[in-house]
Amino acid sequence: MDRELASVMRLAEPLAASMGFEILKAEMSSEHGSKTLRLYLDKPEGIQIADCEKFSHALGPILDVEGEIQGRYDLEISSPGLDRPLSKLEHFAAQAGKIVQVSTGEPLEGRRHFKGELLRTEEGDAPALEMAIDGKIFRIELSQIKKANLDFFASEARSSKASPSGKKKHRSPLS
Repeated sequence: MDRELASVMRLAEPLAASMGFEILKAEMSSEHGSKTLRLYLDKPEGIQIADCEKFSHALGPILDVEGEIQGRYDLEISSPGLDRPLSKLEHFAAQAGKIVQVSTGEPLEGRRHFKGELLRTEEGDAPALEMAIDGKIFRIELSQIKKANLDFFASEARSSKASPSGKKKHRSPLS
């Protein structure tokens, strides 16, 4: 994370926590000479547009006064969406059993991109996750991960295959 983004996060994370939100991911992009600061928020009961607006109205003036971002920028506050970003070990742990996509900074066993079932997470000195891909188990340390997200549609398709109709059968007490 660059210094500018780290400075923003030092201001944004406590504000988010005080409002009952968690920042799942933060990114700064520059395109055609304009900067965009994008923050993805969540909360246990799910994020709404009104929550994003409320946080934007609270954070924007703080960033402007503190001057953490050099020059003009746009502030975007968003929900994580269906392909929610994963960055912290607890984010991964909450998605165990689902299909995730992971990209590493350096190749691991000859590849940088992984898509498979998230089996489990490991805490400790080198937090990591285990994924099953084509019958092979991969262990990827959190420090090696450049980008990761839930593959919602693959996870949903997989759970639908487990039950052909996608519905649980209930037996009537009268039958």
